[in-house]
Amino acid sequence: MKAAVLRAPYQLCLEDVPKPPLKAGDVLIRVKASAVCGTDVSIYKGLEPCTFPVIQGHESTGEVVEVGKEATGLAVGDRVVLASIIFCRHCSYCYSGKGNLCTHGGLLGREVPGSFAEYVSVPDYNAIKMPESISYETGTHLVALATVYVAQQKISITPGQRVAVIGQGTTGLMHTRISALSGAMPVYAIDLSQWKLDIAQQYGAVPVNASRVDPVEYIKDGTGGEGVDLVIEAVGGGATLRQAMEMVKPGGTVLCFGILPPRVDDFYGYAMYFKEITLVGSRSVTHRGFELGVNLLQNGLFNGDPLITHRFTLDQVRDALELVSNQPGDVLRAVISH
Repeated sequence: MKAAVLRAPYQLCLEDVPKPPLKAGDVLIRVKASAVCGTDVSIYKGLEPCTFPVIQGHESTGEVVEVGKEATGLAVGDRVVLASIIFCRHCSYCYSGKGNLCTHGGLLGREVPGSFAEYVSVPDYNAIKMPESISYETGTHLVALATVYVAQQKISITPGQRVAVIGQGTTGLMHTRISALSGAMPVYAIDLSQWKLDIAQQYGAVPVNASRVDPVEYIKDGTGGEGVDLVIEAVGGGATLRQAMEMVKPGGTVLCFGILPPRVDDFYGYAMYFKEITLVGSRSVTHRGFELGVNLLQNGLFNGDPLITHRFTLDQVRDALELVSNQPGDVLRAVISH
């Protein structure tokens, strides 16, 4: 089969490799579409540990073409989205429904071969059925939507709450839309790119262009000086985390959704005491999140079409990674169709 093989940072090329073996309990998937995310870029650039060579890719959809011995619940021809996390199902985290925290786990396309290939083999529980009404391309949103859903479960937005979402990349826009659907009013969408803010406005948000106004002052002015109930930081930077802690009201919550660096410069520690802020972390996905994502897409509550800004083929994986790496302000979702 054809696969995009990364043999060292930046050293990626399309190669002929054997089809993945079908172990007991596995299903073989013909990959139909894969989206490129920031983690893929980090692996490509050598910023995230992995064992080379590796076939990347983890936000994917496809068709079941072979069912291994002992695999259940799936049949040849089923349309599926692939759950990206690998988990053991036997540790205390897995037993408690927190496979995303499994200490024996990993990621498709990092610890095990991923979906930038014609075929990928996964355990049956990592292939989740997808209805005909959701295209393979649109279905690549489901991994990101599931990640957002897991985070939103931790904060429990109620109607009438005031919410700000810092960063309107793919997952930031998803947070914006789901916050609006949950009844938050207003939802302030903050970003430097006006075209992304235009999408946020379509999703029901008040756009705040941080290149034109101070977002902290804008939100304080709009809330009578109090601040918002909840801020979702979807960038993963020290400066934006401080903004979040400044614009949230006393007793409010900041969801740290963006992957923050190991050390955060200029951390606003005094706000933890003076304002009694709650900081919430969130990591990866659980299977429950896919159900919500399917419902949102199937019922027309979330329109993922504006998020797909670029399209590539399997032999253009390097081009897709380079684009997302070098021009992040011009891209939301780069999707590789097979």
